[in-house]
Amino acid sequence: MTATRPNQPEPGARLVALADIPEPGAKGLTFGAGKERFECFVLRWQGAVLGYVNECPHARTSLDWRPDAFFNRDMSALQCGTHGALFAPESGQCFLGPCKGKSLIPFAVRLDADGWVIAA
Repeated sequence: MTATRPNQPEPGARLVALADIPEPGAKGLTFGAGKERFECFVLRWQGAVLGYVNECPHARTSLDWRPDAFFNRDMSALQCGTHGALFAPESGQCFLGPCKGKSLIPFAVRLDADGWVIAA
């Protein structure tokens, strides 16, 4: 379980409709503004729905290189837009790049009965 950060959505908060995320694909979300903002992303990968804090463990920059662009070209891995590090979508573990062996910070999500991804 991760510590709560400023502006992190409370458990049960609706984040995004599952239908708005392609399979595979991801959707970036921002809550709050300035230094207190909380950035995360939700992804669909091989039937699973996962969430991560949008922060590379190497340089603490966001992963996406343009809005909602979190995957590499062949959609096989998450890719940091700053230095090109590659992460396994199912675990957030970096397997190539300057932060090899480190992981993305998980952001717990689940689906509700109405097809929304919610904070868990």
